[in-house]
Amino acid sequence: MFIYGEESMYPINLNMTGRACAVVGGGRVAQRKIERLLDYGAKVTVISPELGPELQSLAETGQIIWQQTAYSKARDLLEGFFCVFCATDDGEINRQAALEAKAKGALVNVATAPELGDFTLPGVVKRGPVQFTVDTDGTSPGFSRLLREDVAQRYHDGFGEFAVFLQEIRQELMAKYGDSQQRGKLWRRLLTADIIELILDNDLDGAKNEIRRGISSFGTEPSDSPR
Repeated sequence: MFIYGEESMYPINLNMTGRACAVVGGGRVAQRKIERLLDYGAKVTVISPELGPELQSLAETGQIIWQQTAYSKARDLLEGFFCVFCATDDGEINRQAALEAKAKGALVNVATAPELGDFTLPGVVKRGPVQFTVDTDGTSPGFSRLLREDVAQRYHDGFGEFAVFLQEIRQELMAKYGDSQQRGKLWRRLLTADIIELILDNDLDGAKNEIRRGISSFGTEPSDSPR
């Protein structure tokens, strides 16, 4: 039997684009959930009798759907959602919403009682297409926050820029080298700890030049194998 906190949560990345998600609650905790969902393209319905000014603005501009009512199981408000986030300041309401959402087949996140849900949300630092996530399996949210802040300070926007550069290079290599094993060998040679250090030092040009030089010399070195 799984007991929350005694085993690690299974890490996974979900494509949320166009997914129908419900957030029960309209306060600050709910707002954080909603803003992240919108960042990843989800279609968000908020169930709450009141909203803070930021969320009201999102509702007025059509970025979220607002069900202006208090949650009640009797109203059958949670049908058809991929994910349901229970984020009110009332633990009993969160519990009821979580049980109903699970019964309807939705994945559930509960802000006040993660053991009632199916998943938790890690701390995220986003740098372009690169994402760093930090999670402590609920053992210490404060430590998780500290780690996230450290990652955010250490890994600057240059990592995202470099990832875009690598994506372009990858397309070139796929055209040049049809053999995936050969490309894998090349990437293992190119992507070293030295590249990380160059990016950390804000020497993106140096990092890019190292990649280009490595590609140019690949296949031209004399073989070390006996003949």
